Amino acid sequence: MSLALDLQDVAVPALAATPRVRTSAIDPALRYCLLVVLLPLLAVPAFIALGKSDFFVHHGASVWVQSNDAVFDMQDRNCDVLIYGDSTAMTGIDPDVVAHNTGFTTCNISVTNAVLAVTGNLTLDHFLQQNGRPKVLIVQLSPDDFQQENRVWKHTIYAEGLLEQLRHGNAGDNRRLLLSHPHEAISFAGYAAGFSAYYAIKDVWFRTTRLRAEEDQVQVRNGFFTPPAPPRTYCDTAAKLNDHSQGAFSRTLANDFRHTYSDRTAVVLVDVAPIPSCDDNLAAYSSELSGVTSNSLQALPIGLFNDGRHYTARGSRVVSGMIAQQVNEVAQENPAIDDRSPEEPGNVAILRRVALPRR
Repeated sequence: MSLALDLQDVAVPALAATPRVRTSAIDPALRYCLLVVLLPLLAVPAFIALGKSDFFVHHGASVWVQSNDAVFDMQDRNCDVLIYGDSTAMTGIDPDVVAHNTGFTTCNISVTNAVLAVTGNLTLDHFLQQNGRPKVLIVQLSPDDFQQENRVWKHTIYAEGLLEQLRHGNAGDNRRLLLSHPHEAISFAGYAAGFSAYYAIKDVWFRTTRLRAEEDQVQVRNGFFTPPAPPRTYCDTAAKLNDHSQGAFSRTLANDFRHTYSDRTAVVLVDVAPIPSCDDNLAAYSSELSGVTSNSLQALPIGLFNDGRHYTARGSRVVSGMIAQQVNEVAQENPAIDDRSPEEPGNVAILRRVALPRR
């Protein structure tokens, strides 16, 4: 009897210990699997929230993004001439030069083409709701942006545009946008995380060395700035223009601007931005946009550009002079909007044909 009791006492603890060993072997694996699944699910919305925050705009965003977003803070401004468009207008049309050469107060609220692709005219509509009615609205776009395929943003990051949509668009529309574009939503989360880390490293570097990156010293003045890059000396080889719309989209886009905003301003001008004379598609763009835009496509020396579409400070003075001349001509044709006194400036040199020496 004593021996049987002893064996029972030994066997029972052994059997009871078996499931405990098996459970402890399963739990870490289960926890690991749950962690692998849950971390991305939690990280994506967390980084999306970071990307649309004020903190990111001021500490993780480029000068382009900051300029895009600053327009939404403008209120009670009275702009006789309102400049809107893509980055060719951001870097090419200096409102101070236009104002000096015309006598009209001028504002530049242009955004990057990524913002235009995702948000449409959200920036322009918001500005017109919060500020005075302009006399002249000038919309300047790169010839590329008159092409329909350049307004399609699926399967590309276009993070700058998604940022503005999430910050200033309708909340319901934003939710539907993220759910219907999961690839872009995840890309935006990666963009926010990556640039936050990048600017954190740059900040540590600055605090250690006191050397500030050149791009961080760019000052945006009334929506205008010049990218910190030297003049170009050559044009990149471009793929031959493939016009899927055969001009239809270009004309529709220009007419939509004129029709939509004709009751919010006296004159609507839809311009094509000057491009380098060595651009492979210069002739094709000129032909397609002839009679569509309010101006004609101008070819400028490559030395006035710091890449294929953005201008140096010297280039921006030339482009701004062209815009000022156009505004003066419009004012002469529309006396109702010309309330300038005779003493105010309003004459600039004709800049329809520009031939500058190469440097």
